[in-house]
Amino acid sequence: MKKEVTAKKSKVVLSKKAGWIILAILVILDASLDVIFAEGRGLESNILKPIADLFGISNPLFMTPIVLIIFYFGIKGGAWLARKVDKIKYKSEELVLTALVIVYGLFDLWLILVYFFNFSLFKNHYYLIPILAAAALIYSLWAEKKLKESN
Repeated sequence: MKKEVTAKKSKVVLSKKAGWIILAILVILDASLDVIFAEGRGLESNILKPIADLFGISNPLFMTPIVLIIFYFGIKGGAWLARKVDKIKYKSEELVLTALVIVYGLFDLWLILVYFFNFSLFKNHYYLIPILAAAALIYSLWAEKKLKESN
């Protein structure tokens, strides 16, 4: 009796469930670090301040559901663009979600390095934007190629 050998497909994207769980943990971690080390100054950013003022939120932890809702619509829009522009028929939402998890994870890693180890390579967090964009782009191009090959 011969054993069937099945080709193992490498998993290039997170499942939706795992991606959302990891993303929620990262958002909570970011908000917690902000509360502990920055006294909630993260809510003073240009993006979050109007939303926090609208809902009367002064604690970054209470912004977590709103941030996740914003990410939900951003991921849906990004997946729609990936389907239309890049012609990714399968797992486009997982691709965008995984790219966001990678970027947010790198940002949280940078925050941990700054707060716990006084990492001061960058004087301003805006200098991280090109690095995070490059990480997302490199991963997305690699994963897109793998997804197109597997289908």
